[in-house]
Amino acid sequence: LAGPLRGIDAMTLLIRAALAFLALAPFAPACAETPPGKPYAPVAARYDRAAEDDADLRTLIAVLRAAAKGQDTASFEATISPAFVALDCPANPLTACGPGKAKMVGGKTVGGKTGKPLDRMRLAFCCEGKPSPDMPQAAQDETMFAILQATLAAATLGTNPDARGQVCAPALPAFDRAKAAKVARAAGAEPENLRVSPTDIALRPRPTRTAAPVATLGAGELAPIVTDLTADTPPGWTAIGLPDGSVGYTDALGLDELTPAAICFAREKGQWRIVSTIQRGA
Repeated sequence: LAGPLRGIDAMTLLIRAALAFLALAPFAPACAETPPGKPYAPVAARYDRAAEDDADLRTLIAVLRAAAKGQDTASFEATISPAFVALDCPANPLTACGPGKAKMVGGKTVGGKTGKPLDRMRLAFCCEGKPSPDMPQAAQDETMFAILQATLAAATLGTNPDARGQVCAPALPAFDRAKAAKVARAAGAEPENLRVSPTDIALRPRPTRTAAPVATLGAGELAPIVTDLTADTPPGWTAIGLPDGSVGYTDALGLDELTPAAICFAREKGQWRIVSTIQRGA
């Protein structure tokens, strides 16, 4: 009789253990999805878009959009500054991006000591700033105009916080880089994964519409994207580190880059001219 009783007791223990495991199982993914985030002070980005009211600049950009679409080099030759520089700036938003603060693609003498500004722009876009005899100029122009057309399609204009007097399309954000670095570290995000919200965005505790919002990402606020949770985040959802150290999810589209490619203008002798382009490297 003692043998069967011992068998029953063992089976009971196994059943109880299984039930305990099943009871805890639903909480395991939630724990796994919670990163070791730390609290941080929210940081806002600012845009100076006063230049959007400049009629001369708006007219010039309209002309250049048509020229890029029609691959009209003459319009760009007439507009580009003799001092034009093509900048190769990091995707890291904690690094300044402006003439004298970033690497120039190819330097000022691309194509020889008397390299023309348009040649510098063309080679920067098509060939990393170096002459490419294996690529016909028609193909180089096609690449250049495709990039110009995409960049000039930007809906916003704003000053470049790293280049006094320059206005860029799209508008570039100004923000405290030291504070932004703290946001990235606290959320466990790479600086390259910092974004800015163009509007108020509701954030949910889980990546599902059935979960009630627990926080709001304010317009202009930096949003650290937490990529460690990518494997557990359904397609179409983004995990964002919150100021309290937790994570919120959104399926809203349109978080803006802090480091977009851009084309920049400045007044020279009273006329707006293209003074720089910004490309983004690693």
